[in-house]
Amino acid sequence: MKSAIMGEVSRLKKELYLTAAAKYFDETGYKEFKITDLAKELETSVGTIYNMFGSKEELYVEYLILKLERFLKNLNDHESSDPRENLKLYLKYKYEIFLRIDQHRNQPITNDPYFFHKLDISNHTVVTDIYDFLVRQFKVLLPLEHTNHMHVAILFKKFSDGFIESYLYHEFETSGIIEETIHWFFNGVGHSPIANNAGN
Repeated sequence: MKSAIMGEVSRLKKELYLTAAAKYFDETGYKEFKITDLAKELETSVGTIYNMFGSKEELYVEYLILKLERFLKNLNDHESSDPRENLKLYLKYKYEIFLRIDQHRNQPITNDPYFFHKLDISNHTVVTDIYDFLVRQFKVLLPLEHTNHMHVAILFKKFSDGFIESYLYHEFETSGIIEETIHWFFNGVGHSPIANNAGN
């Protein structure tokens, strides 16, 4: 009984530490994040944090999983019967992670160049569940017998990653980024206004 209680206490403590760490990662990004600063905030020792998470890199992976779990919850909580709108929902939550959008202007978050390390947790169940969400939408939108819907879902994920990477390299107007992503994916870049104006 005592060991079960201690195990639950340890789990809750780790959860609280991770919540605090997530706040710091959100504010500073991976590169500027310091375990010493987190330890001061939590009024604990650096050693205690390392005993829980092993390293800054392992703590970051836990952070990524937490963010993706929240991302998936938003998708599941707001999924509708309209697959195209669900793809827009996916993009809305995905882009909001990297762009603070308010009613007047876009405020970019460019302090975390390690975003693409999300790929390091590609074998985690939360990643599989997010792909399953996309697959459900494409099965309705592309109801062709021999279509590999997982392949399409992966391509869509990578395509939207490209918008984020492009923005980190060179900022651009993002007010229509969701519609633009959908349009380009289904119709091709050659049919975009940018491509059509390229020869002018």
